[in-house]
Amino acid sequence: MASIVLGIGSSHGPSIQTDSSGWPRLGDADTRDPRFDYQRLLAAAPPDIAEQVAPEKQRERHAAAHAAIGQLRAAHDDARPDAVVVVSNPHRVWPDETKAVFAVMRSVSLPVAGRQPFDPDARFRSNEERAEPEVASRAGQPELAEHLIAALNGEGFDVGCGDGVREGHALDDAFAYAFNYVLPEDAPPPVVPFMVSRYLPYQATAARCYALGQALRRAVGSWEADARVALMASGGLSHQVIDEELDRGVIAALESGDEQALCALDRERLNAAPGTPEILNWVTVAGAMAPARMTLLDYLPCYRSLAGTGHGLTFGVWR
Repeated sequence: MASIVLGIGSSHGPSIQTDSSGWPRLGDADTRDPRFDYQRLLAAAPPDIAEQVAPEKQRERHAAAHAAIGQLRAAHDDARPDAVVVVSNPHRVWPDETKAVFAVMRSVSLPVAGRQPFDPDARFRSNEERAEPEVASRAGQPELAEHLIAALNGEGFDVGCGDGVREGHALDDAFAYAFNYVLPEDAPPPVVPFMVSRYLPYQATAARCYALGQALRRAVGSWEADARVALMASGGLSHQVIDEELDRGVIAALESGDEQALCALDRERLNAAPGTPEILNWVTVAGAMAPARMTLLDYLPCYRSLAGTGHGLTFGVWR
């Protein structure tokens, strides 16, 4: 039977993709982002924000993030998984598609966007107007994917199924990050993309995501293949507006294995910034890895503007 041998949690996104010298450009784009009130954030910014956005502080945090990613790669290599289930959410959603709360992709081959510099102005363009990255074909694990769908639906989770992406497009950074930064470039293990929506109104509660994780553990354990499986939460913590108090509370609960605190995360607080609901990916993996507790590798509040916008980069492992 299959077994889970490793859990990984990692932020993804522009603070990782972009050298710290480019963070001010990311911050400039935040001044024009219609998803939040930049002037209100500016008035409520942390009192030490000037120190937080100093170039030397940004260089230090960017370097620390990539050092932590190196530790994630080492943990993966030590665990030697035969397959990886990446729990994340698609960033590009299309208005003519049905949108699932939970879904699994069962493709034999995954079209994956290549590693590239982040374009902060892409958020202001439609899906059709965005430049398409180079795409590489990577291995999926359809047998595991199909087993997870059947097992989780048998437990009442109503998991959707995807067999590919829109023609001419690829899995974006939410899932491509694993291939581009954590998994070995020469021979990455097959990956099952597991989608947990961060978007309202089709967004599960934290308690539901934790329960999903527990069911995911049982589903992997009932797969008849003799396989070592790793789980990876890709995304989070708070962004595009940093909420250090929320981040540190979530991290404390992950480190202590506090199921009650993770399940009680407030939906309004999670949705105070567009990317912050990606914390639900971590809650899902925490549920799957329990009773193991997360070991924090690093937490880096990477501020990029005087309004306190940025990304609470976080890296952790469950063994």
